[in-house]
Amino acid sequence: MKNLFVISALVTFSCFLYAQTGNVGINTVLPGSTLTVSGSIAGRYRNVSTSTALGAGDFYTAYTGSAIGTFTLPAAIAAAPASGNILGRVYYIKNVGAANLTIAASGSELIDNQSGAGVSNVSLTPGGYIMLISKGTASGTTWEVALLINKATPTIAALGASDTHTYTGAAFTNFNNGIPQIVPFSVGDIIVNQGGSAVWNDAGDYWEIKESGIYKIEGYAYFGSGGTVSGTNAFTGINLNITKNGTAITDIIGGNRANLDNETASLGNSPINVNCIVHLNTGDKIYLTMNWAAYNKPTTNVEINSPASLSESRNFSLLQLSATP
Repeated sequence: MKNLFVISALVTFSCFLYAQTGNVGINTVLPGSTLTVSGSIAGRYRNVSTSTALGAGDFYTAYTGSAIGTFTLPAAIAAAPASGNILGRVYYIKNVGAANLTIAASGSELIDNQSGAGVSNVSLTPGGYIMLISKGTASGTTWEVALLINKATPTIAALGASDTHTYTGAAFTNFNNGIPQIVPFSVGDIIVNQGGSAVWNDAGDYWEIKESGIYKIEGYAYFGSGGTVSGTNAFTGINLNITKNGTAITDIIGGNRANLDNETASLGNSPINVNCIVHLNTGDKIYLTMNWAAYNKPTTNVEINSPASLSESRNFSLLQLSATP
C-alpha cells in the first residue's frame, strides 16, 4: 500500500510539472515563474582571510584579511567534470577586512566595470561590496559588475614608539659615514592603519604602498650622541630622512637637518622632524632613516631616546591625499 502511494504521488507531481509548462514551485502550488520559492533562500556563506580562487561552490564570500588580498574569478568555461559555460553565475563579495581586496579575472579575461573598456581587475576597499555575474562570453569581457560600492575611507597609517634604539658597531660606523640607517618600529607600535593603501612590513621596517597616489609622509625622532662629540666649539649635523625603495643617499625623497652644538648633541634628546608630499606607486617601500651629515661626529654611539618627561621617542606616519591610476 505504501509503494502504491509513492507511485501515485510521483505520477501526480509529474502531471503537475507538465500542466505548469515546466514551472516549479517550492512551498506553493501555483508557481508563476520557472522557479518560484515561497520562503527563504540560502546560499553558501564563506569567510576567507587570504587570497583565494572562487569556484562553483562559492556564492557569498567575505574577505577578513589584514593584508592586501586577491580573489580570482573562475574561467568562463568550467573545467571537467562540470564542463560548460558558466553564463549567469553570480558572486557576492564583501571586504570586511583591514586592507584592499583585488577582484581579478582569470588569465586574459576581463571585467566590464561600466566605465570604459574591460579591466583585468577591480579593487574593493575595506567595507566595500561587489556583485558580479558571468556574461557567458568565452573570452575578452567575461564578467560584468552588477553592483560596486566602495567605502571612501582615506588611508591614515601611523606608528609611535617609546623604547630606546641605539646604533652601535657596524650600524654606528655606517651612520658616521653618512649612510642612512633605518629607524625601526614594530607591529605593536602601530597607532592606526585604516584604508588599506599602505601596509606595515615589520621584517623590513617600511610602509609598503598598495595603491598609487599622492601621500603626505611625516617622521619624528629624538637624537642623542650617547657620549661626547668630536671637536670643540663646533656643531653636529644630523639628517632625518624619508627614503623610497632603499636606504642610500640617492633614495631620499624628503629630509631635514638639525645642526646641534656639540654640548647639546652629547646631552642627547634633541627632536628632529621631517615631512614631504610625494607621488608614490603601488609596491613602493617607504623608510624613515637617520645619518650624520656634517661637522663633528658622535664618538660612542647614537641613541633615539625621548626625554624623561615624554613617552614617545619616534613616530612615522602616512596620509593618502588622493589616488591615481
